Amino acid sequence: MNMSKLVIIIVVMILSACSSKSYERRLKSYVDDPGNKITQEITIGNVNVVTRFLPKSYRSLMNKEDSAANKESFYYFDVKFNKKDGDKPAKEKMLYLNFDMQNDFVLLVNNRDSIAPVICQKIENGITHSYEYMVVFEKGDNEWKDFTLYYHDKIFSIGTVAFVYNEKDILKIPGIKSNNSK
Repeated sequence: MNMSKLVIIIVVMILSACSSKSYERRLKSYVDDPGNKITQEITIGNVNVVTRFLPKSYRSLMNKEDSAANKESFYYFDVKFNKKDGDKPAKEKMLYLNFDMQNDFVLLVNNRDSIAPVICQKIENGITHSYEYMVVFEKGDNEWKDFTLYYHDKIFSIGTVAFVYNEKDILKIPGIKSNNSK
């Protein structure tokens, strides 16, 4: 084989390898794309709220854990509030934002069971007027098909907002095969 054919083959292999997305990149792109209804966003006034359901396959990828180790016992959401402008909240509001936000979240499961979060951890993201939380709900023994994340606002003057997650959308996430309990 002459040298020019070898160079062409190597260039084609490199270009094809660079153009194909890895599973990790496809999963992250899928979850982050609002069109897939896994990441949802609403803007009311000068406040933007973004929620993202974090399936076990996504969390395992980010934490380099074994995603097949055990069944999903908890459901995780990343919730971010971005306020476009305004003054720094008063001390009482900052205390509430740091320690009492779990009181404002509820998950309605299968249109019948309301569940309070077991964890609501503020995540420091270093962005002024941005408040991010990891909100975790215990799944229990029931099969979750559809669920709605409600936020009952006491700080941002946006009222109650709901983010609806349907089983059909969850099952389309790359790496989730049969049902959302795996």
